[in-house]
Amino acid sequence: MSEASLHPSIAALKAIGRPLTDDDYDLIVTAQPFVEDLPAEPNAAEIAALITLFPANGDTANGLNWPILHCIEASADWPIWELIGEPYHEWHMILRKRLENAGHKPPKPSLLNRFFGR
Repeated sequence: MSEASLHPSIAALKAIGRPLTDDDYDLIVTAQPFVEDLPAEPNAAEIAALITLFPANGDTANGLNWPILHCIEASADWPIWELIGEPYHEWHMILRKRLENAGHKPPKPSLLNRFFGR
């Protein structure tokens, strides 16, 4: 999906080009209206764009990252396991734990992948 077909708020957030964090007040002020206008059900490409906004250290960006998480979880395309595979990325761990708590499990790798790493 091209960036032009992303919801305008998600395209604007993606254009910021870096994760949302507490330490940049101007970034939070810029992002706030776009976070407030997120779509009710993002598609897979929009989920991929939103996940890039999460900093690895779990920073909440003064709470802005929680509505982004809730938007992702509201999607019919969720979960997309390959987007949350980094083991030391705190937001990825949060998303995986929430999926686990809801009874979702990641797909098992094929026997070929398990034995030969493909």
